Amino acid sequence: MKKGFFDRAYYVINNSDIVLEVIDARFPEKTRNKMVERQIKVKGKELIIVLNKSDLVSGRTAKETKKEIIQESPCVFISSTQKTGMNKLRKMLLIKMKKTGNIVGVIGYPNTGKSALINALSGKKIRTSITAGFTRGQQIINAGKFKLIDSPGIIPYEKRDENELVLIGAKNPSKLNYPEEAATTLIELLKEKNPQELIKLGIKEKNDPEKILEELAMHRNRLMKGGIPDINAVAKQLLLDWQKGKIKI
Repeated sequence: MKKGFFDRAYYVINNSDIVLEVIDARFPEKTRNKMVERQIKVKGKELIIVLNKSDLVSGRTAKETKKEIIQESPCVFISSTQKTGMNKLRKMLLIKMKKTGNIVGVIGYPNTGKSALINALSGKKIRTSITAGFTRGQQIINAGKFKLIDSPGIIPYEKRDENELVLIGAKNPSKLNYPEEAATTLIELLKEKNPQELIKLGIKEKNDPEKILEELAMHRNRLMKGGIPDINAVAKQLLLDWQKGKIKI
C-alpha cells in the first residue's frame, strides 16, 4: 500500500471544513477507513458518511446499515448515478456550514463513486471511470455555496485479500491471476443475498459456483478451442459487471 495515498488524504482533511467519506452501501464496513475517520475527528473536522450505490442494495439492507452506522457519525444513503438522496445531503452540508467553513473534502476507496458524487453535487461533469485509482491527484471543484476537494482512492496499510478488493471495487478484475476465486465468492454472496440475480444471468442458482461459471461461459459463448468453457474470461467479465453495477446484491 502506498503511503502517498494517506499523505493526500491528510491533505484533504487538513484543508477541509467538512469531510464526506464515500463508502459502498453493499459493503459498508469493508469500505470504511476508520483510521482516516479518527484523523478527521482528531483534527476537529465535521464528518458525514455517504453510503453510495444505495440503488444496488435492498431497502431492508439499507435501513439496517444506516441504523448501525448512524450511532457513530451522521450518514446519508444516496445513489450518485440515480441522483437519489442528493437533496438530503445538500441540506446536511448547508446546516454544518453554518458552524464551519464551506470547503468540503471527499475521500474514500477507489470506485466508491466519489467523482460521480461530485458531479451530482456540483452540476458539473468531471471525468469518471470504474477503473480503480482513476483520480490521480487533488481536484478543487466550485459547487456554488461550497467548494469540493476530490482525492485519489485511499487504501489502508494493512494487507487485504485481493478477492475482497475486487468485490469492493478497489482492484481491477483484469489484474487478478485467478479471477475464478473472486467470482465464486461473488456467486456465493448472490446465492445467499439475491438469488434472483443469478436467474437474470440465465443460469441455475442451485448449482455450485464452479458449475455456475461453466454454465455462464456456455451461455455467453465464452469458449476456448474444443468448446471448453473459458472460466477465466467469464469470471473477469462477471466481476466487471458487478463493479459496473449491473448486478445487485
